[in-house]
Amino acid sequence: MLVALLKNGSPISLLDDWQMEQLDLLRKKETFICPVCKHEVVLKLGRKRITHFAHRKDAVCTIEHEKESSYHLSGKADLFQWLKKQSFDVQLEPYLPAIQQRPDLLLSYKGKTYAIEYQCATISEELFRKRTASFIKAGIQPLWILGANRFRRSSNYSFRLSSFQWLFASPTQSQSHLLILYYCPQTKQFFRIVPLVSFSVYNTFSTAMIDRIERLSFETLFHIEAISLPNMFWYEWFMQKKRWRLTFPLYPTKENRFVCMYFYEHNLVPSLFPIEAGLPSKYGYLFATPPFIWQTYILIMMKKQKNGTFYFSDIYSSISKMVRARKLKVRNLPLHYFRAIDEYLFLLVQLGYIKIVNSTTFQLIKSFTVPKTIEEALKMDYKLLKVIEKQSFII
Repeated sequence: MLVALLKNGSPISLLDDWQMEQLDLLRKKETFICPVCKHEVVLKLGRKRITHFAHRKDAVCTIEHEKESSYHLSGKADLFQWLKKQSFDVQLEPYLPAIQQRPDLLLSYKGKTYAIEYQCATISEELFRKRTASFIKAGIQPLWILGANRFRRSSNYSFRLSSFQWLFASPTQSQSHLLILYYCPQTKQFFRIVPLVSFSVYNTFSTAMIDRIERLSFETLFHIEAISLPNMFWYEWFMQKKRWRLTFPLYPTKENRFVCMYFYEHNLVPSLFPIEAGLPSKYGYLFATPPFIWQTYILIMMKKQKNGTFYFSDIYSSISKMVRARKLKVRNLPLHYFRAIDEYLFLLVQLGYIKIVNSTTFQLIKSFTVPKTIEEALKMDYKLLKVIEKQSFII
């Protein structure tokens, strides 16, 4: 921690203008107290790491959930100084007794209060949601920032996101996309990945916006202009879809066996799933299951309807049964996965495969394409992705 109390009850912040010699003298004659548990804490001078206060080994603090690394302490200090330079009313590590929380930073801005949490270590989803809910209940907007030590890039436009990192997905200022925000105290850079186009449980396609901390303000942090996805984004998606076709049936996991069996039951070779499945979509991230699977399920359900006419409610009901049976995995996020289903159907309308009969009814007017060979599949995959890219049907 960077803030403690002196024995007379006055707060002391290590981000004030202290010299090392001053702190060395102070710790010889002063006792430092944790503002939360009131136990004595030790002032550790930063010979190799940032100067900080720490509880003694045998102390138990009601609010200390994980140890703070030097990386975490440095990042927290950077964010505090960054906000101070913008003349904001910001508090460092304030204890909020009403909710028994001590956010890293508390910021007042345009009539709103923000709790800024800089998270470098993994915590449980339960604890994350508990902290978030307690802030919201108190009328405080939580803003979570990940340490960039968790930033994992697989390629230029592909990122590895754990289920823990997905908890940090926040809407941009325009509410049009999801963004995950990272900060690195070593390079003094913000990393923003947006939009989040999910390909599988861990693999997500996006663009990375990397800026020095001094180039961004709090106002512009979540302000993202119109996003233009480069050609390489689509090519990398195509290559990943190609890998799925070539390798998916080779991994005999329980989930994969079910998918292969379901495909075979509907006269589909797993590697030759329809061209129109496995397409990127804005709300596809609501499914953790790869898009070629859940989108193929929808295409199969459409084809089974009499006269090609089907209802959104029937598709939704069938997908929901698969979710409840854990045949499809969804992410525990604020939006409901029905948005991904609705968006995919609208994409098929734009591509000319189905038409809207009324607000609840659709009709299949063009059969989806089942390739006969891998070579044919790859050629058609590439061609359809180029159509989607050119006409900007998504994102």
